[in-house]
Amino acid sequence: MRRGIVRDESGFTLPEVLVAMVMMLTVMFALYSIFDMSLRVFSFGNDKTEATENARIGLAKMEREIRAAYPYDKADPASPDETLLDTWMEDEIVFGNALNGDRTIECQSDGSAECETIGYEVYTPDESDTDALGRSNSPAMINQAAVEYVEDLSFTYYDENGDTLTPGSADETDVVAVGISLEIKVPGDPPRTQELSTRVSLRNRS
Repeated sequence: MRRGIVRDESGFTLPEVLVAMVMMLTVMFALYSIFDMSLRVFSFGNDKTEATENARIGLAKMEREIRAAYPYDKADPASPDETLLDTWMEDEIVFGNALNGDRTIECQSDGSAECETIGYEVYTPDESDTDALGRSNSPAMINQAAVEYVEDLSFTYYDENGDTLTPGSADETDVVAVGISLEIKVPGDPPRTQELSTRVSLRNRS
């Protein structure tokens, strides 16, 4: 009678299997942590880039419009109104841009022509829990969101010597330049802030 070939039937013991599973879970958890951190960094980078780019676009538009601030009435040479800034405060500015070439700033309530009065300030849009940079361009001066997630907006006014002017205690005709500081909140956990600033010369200030 031929004796059968004896095979090695030994395998892993239960403690060995448990140790292997624990080591596998540890490695997988470490890989997951690295992957999660990478996603967070990438997401924050994208949010910061998008928020900053949107703020730069809004700031560039505001800078361009303030630079072009036009006297409220130059049509009457006998008594022209050389006012460029109808409102100039630390947190709000209102001015006019001449759009139709008649040398006056108009904003018709009947909507017969495009309103030439423009204002900027920070406001809270309806059904929103974050502030935005509001741009108004209508007779009722209703704000439209130009930049979202705004933390702060401030204006600084300068005379021809570069000295700072205090709104309310200085003459508007002395303002030759406007400094703009826009601080935005970058979404994230935790949220961060980014400040953008520029200085604009009023080209129509004689």
